[in-house]
Amino acid sequence: MNKLLLLLISFLLYTSGFSQSDYKGSLLWEIYGNGLKQPSYLFGTFHIMCKDQFLISPILESKIKESGQFYGELDMDNPNLQAELMSKISMKNSSIESKMDSSSFKKFDEEFKKITGISAIQLNHYKPFFLLSLLTLKAIPCGNFVQPESELMQIAKKNGKQISGLETIDEQMNAIDAEPLDAQITSLQKMVLNFDSTKTMMKEMIEVYKKNDAELLYNYVQKQGTDGLNEEVLLVDRNKNWIPKLKKIMSEKSSFIAVGGAHLGGKTGILALLSANGYSIKSVKY
Repeated sequence: MNKLLLLLISFLLYTSGFSQSDYKGSLLWEIYGNGLKQPSYLFGTFHIMCKDQFLISPILESKIKESGQFYGELDMDNPNLQAELMSKISMKNSSIESKMDSSSFKKFDEEFKKITGISAIQLNHYKPFFLLSLLTLKAIPCGNFVQPESELMQIAKKNGKQISGLETIDEQMNAIDAEPLDAQITSLQKMVLNFDSTKTMMKEMIEVYKKNDAELLYNYVQKQGTDGLNEEVLLVDRNKNWIPKLKKIMSEKSSFIAVGGAHLGGKTGILALLSANGYSIKSVKY
């Protein structure tokens, strides 16, 4: 199983005294109390999946409409978002090929091209994250993709809601770059050479997500054997960094917040951290 891929998918996850069962039953949660004038809503998304596998229910849509503003991990309404991302994914002083011996890179390139239709040589100076993203698209079991955050954001936009993000591109890329380059390339190489297992993992994870249970999704990620550094930087640290931001935006106005579903559950998840900060939380069936 590719640990880095698993965490990156959870990416476009302390001790609080709450048991895991407190966060079962939904991916949509109402946050209230602790001085909030109106409740806010936290929803766990899956960053990319088949269009027919993600349905926006009337209840989910109504919570977006009831809220005063919409927050994703990034500001998905930023017209410069794609350009900003592309400016951050090149490697100036290294290459993927330089991190493998010639025979290994030749095999890697052959397999990568079979999967994506693109030679890895063309992407040699891009960060492994970019190649992992291309491979992830090929692991989705359909040809018609959807980005759930984008779909939710469009509803908010059509209803005149302010669109914002919890992080910047720089903050997200810094979290990814915290993983040593050699380790990222090793993960990339393993993913290419064992792509059938990646497709199986993706299929399983989507099926778990469709069960609409924050704790179930978090537990699935944990059972795959995540790497300590990866989880600490990509999930735990980001969850902690989001709490003061969430406190501020929820105090300003009712908010609908959409982040990767694996960020919600567990003792270091957003739900536990919000509870530890004095907020009341309840699941919403949708």
